[in-house]
Amino acid sequence: MGAKNMTQSVSTSELFLSRQALIFLKAAETRNLSVTGQFFGLTQSAVSRAMIDWEKQWGCSLFDRTSRPISLTAEGKVLQQELNKQLEEFLNLAEEIKQKNRLKPILRIGCVESMSVDLLPQLIIRLKSKTKRLTTVIATSNSLYRQLREGQLDIIISSDPSAELSGLKQVLIFQEGSLIVLPKRFEGDPCCESWQGLQFCGIPFIKYHHATGGGKLNDVFFRSLGISLTNQLEVDSNSTMLSLIAEGVGWTISRVSTILQNKAYMDKIFFTKMPNPLLTRRLYILTRQSEPELLMEQVIKEVCDILKTKIYPQLISIAPWMEKDIFVLDPKKSIFSSSEQER
Repeated sequence: MGAKNMTQSVSTSELFLSRQALIFLKAAETRNLSVTGQFFGLTQSAVSRAMIDWEKQWGCSLFDRTSRPISLTAEGKVLQQELNKQLEEFLNLAEEIKQKNRLKPILRIGCVESMSVDLLPQLIIRLKSKTKRLTTVIATSNSLYRQLREGQLDIIISSDPSAELSGLKQVLIFQEGSLIVLPKRFEGDPCCESWQGLQFCGIPFIKYHHATGGGKLNDVFFRSLGISLTNQLEVDSNSTMLSLIAEGVGWTISRVSTILQNKAYMDKIFFTKMPNPLLTRRLYILTRQSEPELLMEQVIKEVCDILKTKIYPQLISIAPWMEKDIFVLDPKKSIFSSSEQER
């Protein structure tokens, strides 16, 4: 896998591409010579010299250095596309050879908090016998995306729909509708049935931190409706969020998967259908284009199977009305399905 200090993927790639070519691809991906240098253990000036020599060998400019961050010229974009295509084919071949020879990969996976209790442990159990070393990180979507870009993680499970995908592969694997979560005393209160009622329910809206996938999702949703909520609290933890709601501090928009991983609060909170329109959250798996396709496919297969067989039934048991609003990718057919569709 690609990472700092000469990782497995870089070592494998060097069997096929020169160090200059790999530095070029990383610089094209990050658009930052300093970050590229950190990845290879080089100074920024060393990376700059390497790219100048690389351009001399090609006889043309590959980077536009007049803009910040740097960008590729038309020639640079063509070279990047061709090198990435050839490198991906070579890495897939290398992965096949390793699997046949039972050489297990080192894998680093990042996951959003909302799937860290019910999905991640099951995924670790399934992958631990297939990897030489398996490392997992739980963080916000923004942090996971940055660590993926910088080569600190190989694959991430993220809920951020706004990620810049240049140099990355992204697959949508899961979709779920949202619900309203309030203190237990609001059960049966008609204020929960409309946005106006919620705005004036007497307690503030608790906001997910703007750096989280949930925070970005909710912000865009409220802007589209023209709804302004004052006296907001902002947190970046699902458990903190539900704890505050259980104490009667405020209310929020969340997902049934969040309720599932925080079962201890179920008797202290009230969750119900949200007023129209329904807000949908999506879950993605992302990796760099230079990573082996076979590894990505294997992780997608395992994650989707866990979602479908282990997590989906529990979500529906908690919120039966969500049955038509929760979908899991079928990797074999490349389509989304719910239990309703499968009947």
